[in-house]
Amino acid sequence: MKKISRYFILLLAVTALSCSQMKQEAPSCCSTKQHESPEPLPAVSGESLFLLDSKWETYRNDTLKFEDLAGKPVVAAMIFTNCPSACPRIVADMKILEEGLTTAEREQVRFLLISMDPKRDNPEQMQKFASDHRLNPDWIMIRSDRMATLEMANVLGVRINPLDDGGFDHSNTIHILNKTGEIAYQQHGLALEPTELLKQIRTLIN
Repeated sequence: MKKISRYFILLLAVTALSCSQMKQEAPSCCSTKQHESPEPLPAVSGESLFLLDSKWETYRNDTLKFEDLAGKPVVAAMIFTNCPSACPRIVADMKILEEGLTTAEREQVRFLLISMDPKRDNPEQMQKFASDHRLNPDWIMIRSDRMATLEMANVLGVRINPLDDGGFDHSNTIHILNKTGEIAYQQHGLALEPTELLKQIRTLIN
């Protein structure tokens, strides 16, 4: 009987110690709702611009990475602020597109201008361009270094050829990115009706 009693007491002690350890470890291995994202985004594919790890400077002197744009469709174009004709037309086309959206729809879309001329397009110059073209304050204008700029042009399929006067011969393209940074649609050309762009954006919003 004594042997059984000692064994039983030892078993109780081991069980009590195990339970005590489980209680101490529980908070570190169990997640709570406050740490969960209410609407997690789908997994980013290998085609997503969000995989680019380059850093960009905004016209407000902030730093931006493309993954910061996650969660909303993005209307984007590569331009340079000293462009005499094509780039202002691209921006005008984007503004017409913006005007075609309802107020509620605009709140669900980002408008992005990416400089192909990082040497001259500093934040002050980009701010002046935004003011001259009366861009909505919600628009984002960015620049980076030469390598990041060329990488972005390559990913977007934008042709950029430097000219002797400091300008560029370039593709005139408006890009629609989905919420996870993949190219959903591209419009090539200037002064086109925004019908298809609006359709694509509304599809991505809904």
